[in-house]
Amino acid sequence: MSELLVLIILYALHAAAVCFLFAMLFVNDLRQWWMRIATLALGLVALVLPLMLAHQTLGYPDPWPEPGRYNVYGWDVDEIDGALFLLVVSPGQTKPRHVRVPFDLGVALKLQEVTENFGIYKQITVDIGDEVSGRGPQYAFTIEKVFGDDE
Repeated sequence: MSELLVLIILYALHAAAVCFLFAMLFVNDLRQWWMRIATLALGLVALVLPLMLAHQTLGYPDPWPEPGRYNVYGWDVDEIDGALFLLVVSPGQTKPRHVRVPFDLGVALKLQEVTENFGIYKQITVDIGDEVSGRGPQYAFTIEKVFGDDE
């Protein structure tokens, strides 16, 4: 609930700042045309800025991740919403990404087994493919054990 209040306050302050900038267009003397252009440019940037940054700063998972192979560092299974939330990093990158893929019971059970026996696994990767018919991206996990498969 507090996150919602913080967002309401921040967006209200943002709206007030944008309104102030656009009000400045009509308060100044008409002879200072460069001031109107500068105020209009700042106002337009201020309007677009939250839309560009909200997705990155709020930490919401990406429902359309780019296809490729990722190292998996964490996960959360949400059976109710039908999703797997993954914390992944591309090879060669250092910045983690939070992605959302469709729920699969077999994968969820395997991830639960990995959680229970975390020390015996060396690396967990996921290959994310293209989206199929609006259900989300295709994906396949590769889970490597430290001492090989003894089953």
